[in-house]
Amino acid sequence: MCSPVNRSLYDAADSSESWIRYLDHIDDQVQEALFQMLRRALSFLVAPMNPQGCSVLLKVSLQLQETGSVFEPSVGVGLSNLLQTIISDIYSAAGLPPRISVSRQGTYQVSLQQSPDLSALEQEVMHQLLQVREEAERLSAGLDRYSYLWRSNRKEVMQEFLTYSRRLGPAELEVKVTPPTLKDFQREVESLHGVSRDVTHLDDVIVLRSWLQVDLRPFKDSLLSVIHDWRHLYTEYLLDSVSDSLQQLTQHGGGDEEAASSSSFPLAEAIVLLEAAGVQLPEHLSAQLQC
Repeated sequence: MCSPVNRSLYDAADSSESWIRYLDHIDDQVQEALFQMLRRALSFLVAPMNPQGCSVLLKVSLQLQETGSVFEPSVGVGLSNLLQTIISDIYSAAGLPPRISVSRQGTYQVSLQQSPDLSALEQEVMHQLLQVREEAERLSAGLDRYSYLWRSNRKEVMQEFLTYSRRLGPAELEVKVTPPTLKDFQREVESLHGVSRDVTHLDDVIVLRSWLQVDLRPFKDSLLSVIHDWRHLYTEYLLDSVSDSLQQLTQHGGGDEEAASSSSFPLAEAIVLLEAAGVQLPEHLSAQLQC
């Protein structure tokens, strides 16, 4: 860069002290320019992380998996690796220009990585990441109030409900068998409807510490699907009951009070409950009701 053209212009020898000092001076200027470039780039990362920042820097989504709610990419290792890669790429720009000084060892990148000012900015980025990770963990922990929906075994819960009309507590060992009534089914269906309404009203997007945007829609969609499966468990049982009742009425020629009452639940009330739950009777059952 400075030689051999500049050296010939100054009529300087390679080993002369004045020429070496001149190269060191130019080297200082180049390193200072690179320092300012790196400082600006790192400041670009830090600025949105300021509590008063107003722009989203990174985005993640919240997913619902078998193990629970999971950030994608993770706000721990995932974002840390991403930010470390960005910081590494910023520093690597300083390794592109060849070193001008002949008396100094290492690249500009190596020298600038030892800069206290740049290190302070780098540490601030990682500190802000730690802060946002803690906030993200609180968000995830708050949503664990729905964890019973994806952690519970639906078949086991349903069997327990059909035996005792409710879920038993861990300390309940000997409980009287009490098959559920229609009111018990109504209670469960309405409870799930309320949970579904609450989940629907969750924010689609949340911004943590002004710079990390969390997309909750994948989590919400998956959880609503789980809730639908729970509701289907109860309504499907009632549909089967209605079907059995209609079959008994048909076999007994219709209008047989004894046949209708032999079913688990009153036919008319079961149908009303299903309709209130938004469940339409299949066409073949509707046709039987018209007969």
